[in-house]
Amino acid sequence: MKKILFIAGTAFLFSCGNAEQKPEEVKEVIEEVTVEITKHGEDITEEGAISISEFLAQFEEQEALETKITGTIEEVCSKKGCWMVMSLGDNKEMRVTFKDYEFFVPLDAAGKETTIQGIATMDTTTVEMLKHYAEDAGDSQEEIDAITEPEFNYAFEATGVIVKEETITSNAH
Repeated sequence: MKKILFIAGTAFLFSCGNAEQKPEEVKEVIEEVTVEITKHGEDITEEGAISISEFLAQFEEQEALETKITGTIEEVCSKKGCWMVMSLGDNKEMRVTFKDYEFFVPLDAAGKETTIQGIATMDTTTVEMLKHYAEDAGDSQEEIDAITEPEFNYAFEATGVIVKEETITSNAH
């Protein structure tokens, strides 16, 4: 009886071991990154630009700092692109305006990477100007009327701006 079980077990193992395995299908996924760059104002480059954290460290306790910064655009004037807001992290923002109102950025630039060159300062934004910005941003009248105090915050007057958008396309299905 033991011999029969041994022979049957061995035959079973060989039959399982000889089963033809189907080759695993491998699909090659190709991703293509397209970068679209637009320049506004002076013709600047990304070379020498610093990060937001480097900017904050350099700007500490200074009245003004001429610099070039790379970051993300959080918001853009919805009427004509005459200002934008960059996030500085830790719930801090910096409003960016454009020297002498000579140029604007695309209305759809929010969420895109940017490099800005110009002068950073700490500035008081009046109630009147805050209301104007809120109106440009499309805020409700109730939100605009709620603005009653000026703000002391980061400001940046840009002489040149680069807006960069990366688009990734893939052949994966």
